[in-house]
Amino acid sequence: MDLMYSKDPNVFNNPEIIRIGNCQFRRFRTEVTRKQETQLGPYTENDEAMINCAELDDNVEIKVTKSGQFLTTMHVAPYFYKGIIGSRGSKKQEIETDTGTHIKIPRTGETGDIIITGASERDIYSARTRINLIVLHMRDNHPVTHFISIPVLSEEIKTNVSEFKSKLLDGPPMRGVEDSIFLSGEKLHLTITTFVLLDDFEVENAVRILQDCKSDIIDPLFKNVGPLRIVMQGIEIMNDDPTAAHVLYGKVKLNVPKYNTSFQKMSDQIVDYFARRGLIRQQYDNVKLHVTLMNSRYRKKDSEASANTKKSKESFDASFILDKYKNYYFGEAEFSSVHLSVRFTTGDEQYYESAAAVSII
Repeated sequence: MDLMYSKDPNVFNNPEIIRIGNCQFRRFRTEVTRKQETQLGPYTENDEAMINCAELDDNVEIKVTKSGQFLTTMHVAPYFYKGIIGSRGSKKQEIETDTGTHIKIPRTGETGDIIITGASERDIYSARTRINLIVLHMRDNHPVTHFISIPVLSEEIKTNVSEFKSKLLDGPPMRGVEDSIFLSGEKLHLTITTFVLLDDFEVENAVRILQDCKSDIIDPLFKNVGPLRIVMQGIEIMNDDPTAAHVLYGKVKLNVPKYNTSFQKMSDQIVDYFARRGLIRQQYDNVKLHVTLMNSRYRKKDSEASANTKKSKESFDASFILDKYKNYYFGEAEFSSVHLSVRFTTGDEQYYESAAAVSII
C-alpha cells in the first residue's frame, strides 16, 4: 500500500484525527492498487497504521534507573489486564518483543500501576501506545457506566411530559408505542458525553477533569451572566424515517437566545477536553443538544419477547406524534449545573446519583 499513489489531496491535507490521551494520531486512507482505494477500518489488536510515532505524549514521566534503563508507570484499571496480557501471556509478550521493553503488570488482587522499562524513550512511548490502544478498544466494547449530564428538571416540565405521555398512550394506537419506552420525568437530562470508568482511580480522574472544565470552559463562557433557563419545546426523532423511529427527543434552547452559542460551545469543548485527557474517543464535531423522551432500547420484554429478543429492539411509529405535537411546549428548567452521573442509579432527589457536579454560574 502506498499513500503516494493517491490522487485525492484530502488524503494528505485532511486526514482523520484520532485522540488518545494527550496524543493525536493521523489515520490516512490507503490504496490497495492505483485504481482501487480503501479506508482503514476500526482499530484491532494488530492495527498500528494509525500511529504516528513523531507525535508523542509530552506529559509522560520517564525516569532513568541506576542501570541506565528508562522506566515509566501508567495506571490501567484491572479490568483491562486480560486484554494486555492476552491468551497465555501472548499479547504482553508480543508488545515486549515488538517494542524492546519489559512490562510488569500487577497480579490479581494486587494494587498498583503497570511498570514499563526499556532501552530508550521511544521504546517506552511505543509500548504505552500499544497498551493505550488495547484499553481504548476494550472500552469501546464495554457498556457505559457514567455520563456527563445537564439535568432538565422542573415541576412544569415533569407535569407537561406526563401529560404528553398520557395523550400518546390514551390516543389512537401507534405501532410500538407503549409505556416502557418513555423515560422517567424525574431523570430528564441532556447527555454531553458517556464514559466507561472501571475503578476508583478512573472515577476520581474524571471528577478532576470535570472540575477543570468548570474553571477552563464553563466560567469563561458564562462569566457575569445572570440565571439562565433551559426551554424545552418541540419534538424530533434521531433517524429520517418517522415510521421506524427508535428515539424521540425534546428540543432545547436557552431562554436568552444570545447565549445559545455559548451553550453549544460549552458542550463541545467539554467533550474535547475529556477526549484530550484520554477518557473518551471523540466521534462527532458537535454535541446534539436534546432531551430523550422515548427510546425503544428501554422496551421491556414480556414472556413472549424473551423467546424473541428482537422485540426489545422494535422501532415505533412516530408519524402521528410528529404531526400533532411537533411544537409541543414542555416548559422551562434552571440551567444550573453539570453532573458526572452514574448510570442505572437513583439518588435522593430521584435523579441519577452524581460522582460530582459543578455549577454553571
